[in-house]
Amino acid sequence: MLNSGGVYMLKIKDVTPGGIGHELGLQPGDTIVSLNGVKARDIIDYFFQCTGEEVTVGVKTASGRFIDFEIEKEYEEDLGLELDIPARKCHNKCIFCFIDQQPPGLRRTLYIKDDDYRLSFLEGNYITLTNLLTGDIERIIEEKLSPLYISVHATDAEIRGRLLGHKGPCDILGDLTSLAQAGIAFHCQIVLCPGINDGRVLEKTLMDLTALGDSLLSLAVVPVGLTKFRENLLPIVAVDSNSARQTIEIVVRFQSRLLQSQGRRIVYAADEFYVKAGMPVPDEDYYESFAQLENGVGMIRKTLMQAERIREMLPRHVRPQSLLLATGKAAGAAMRAVSIIISEVLLGLDIKVIEVENEFLGPEITVAGLLAGADVCNAAASATADWDALVVPEAALRAGCFIDDWTQEKLAQCLDKTVHIADDLLDIIKLTGNEVL
Repeated sequence: MLNSGGVYMLKIKDVTPGGIGHELGLQPGDTIVSLNGVKARDIIDYFFQCTGEEVTVGVKTASGRFIDFEIEKEYEEDLGLELDIPARKCHNKCIFCFIDQQPPGLRRTLYIKDDDYRLSFLEGNYITLTNLLTGDIERIIEEKLSPLYISVHATDAEIRGRLLGHKGPCDILGDLTSLAQAGIAFHCQIVLCPGINDGRVLEKTLMDLTALGDSLLSLAVVPVGLTKFRENLLPIVAVDSNSARQTIEIVVRFQSRLLQSQGRRIVYAADEFYVKAGMPVPDEDYYESFAQLENGVGMIRKTLMQAERIREMLPRHVRPQSLLLATGKAAGAAMRAVSIIISEVLLGLDIKVIEVENEFLGPEITVAGLLAGADVCNAAASATADWDALVVPEAALRAGCFIDDWTQEKLAQCLDKTVHIADDLLDIIKLTGNEVL
């Protein structure tokens, strides 16, 4: 971060009570100007310079005083500071950008577009590499900022430029090759838009990326998400059963080749492709290390694996209760199968699954992570059978809110029922007072 005078600094946003920063008397509004005698440029400098057991932190207080703190601490012990991290904004105009497809009036953070290699390294945010400044590639290589998370979409420069909303071609292979040659690893993603970057274009992209060798850690192919709010945006065709099957066939074919040539599959199709194709999700081996779970790759299989673990439990009686389990339409069939397994092990527990139609964003959005609180409320209120408590997947809430800004408390108040938030099946088991051994 640069102030108006061109001096690097890191502004302190909050101080953890009882932490090192609190003991030093640091306050929100103070700024870190140096770390170990070197100008503090950004969060990356803070991350690396504060790792050791001895750290010197130069601070400019809110009152204007400059103080150097010499700190002795445990290795990797945090200073207890939350920093204000202004992310670089994305300047692309991607034709499939999900943020551009949201309704007005939501909380401000839902409209933020970032494209910052620092947050890619620290938090796993996907970046396009189109927002790099002079010296950024060199810094990534010099400081070994690896792995990164990179949105590719197509290696054909003309098609990638079209997808990113550029007026001309947008090459990425040059930067990826430079990173790979320097030993920088990366996870990649392709948002598949039928008729644009599927078929032979997809095959070329997979060929180009897998040729980068061990630097390519994983590659997810995910279907484009289309909401009902696409007025004045370029028309895009949704993935249907035919295009889903064609994509799966391409991915599986490449996996077979890669297993022979590199000993690993590397590329994976998102669960939604299998749902749209009407095909069962692959076995555990397909996903290897499940490196792309956040992209919806392997989430259904991971849940089914948990269900099999629960099946191995000895049946036991629990306090009779009926839970209503909300999920998106994509995972409905899998969750119904899972609910049967749980009910066979926890005798007295009745689980009913409701597939929530996404009225808020539109019927093409079927994943649980984008459920709106109002839609969950309407679906639960319309359930014909009696139930005691509602269980909502944790993935549906960000910063304590559904995408429509409903909270767990508002949902419970609306239904006049208890609402639980569950990260996985094990959380549901814990609701009954049991543990999975």
